[in-house]
Amino acid sequence: MYRRTSRADLARIGQVLAGLTYPAAKWQIIAHADHYGADSVTTAQLWSLPIGTYPDLAAVGVALGLLPDPRPGYRQQPRVQAAAVDQPRGTVDV
Repeated sequence: MYRRTSRADLARIGQVLAGLTYPAAKWQIIAHADHYGADSVTTAQLWSLPIGTYPDLAAVGVALGLLPDPRPGYRQQPRVQAAAVDQPRGTVDV
């Protein structure tokens, strides 16, 4: 028996769907998992996907509730922000 966490579930599903060409419809995802020989837990999770086409593994993870749903049009901040150029106060570049 193994402990189920969303991170472990996503890793397992990622392993099962490795090599799948995206975008992929629900039936293609299930067929690929079946061809891989996915276990019953993974197969049940993939069958619970809403009917549609998924552009990548992240979209599958969002649909399964394993990843947070990014807000549409929301741009995340970069991890490292550029530092402002230090200038002494009261000086003006001409």
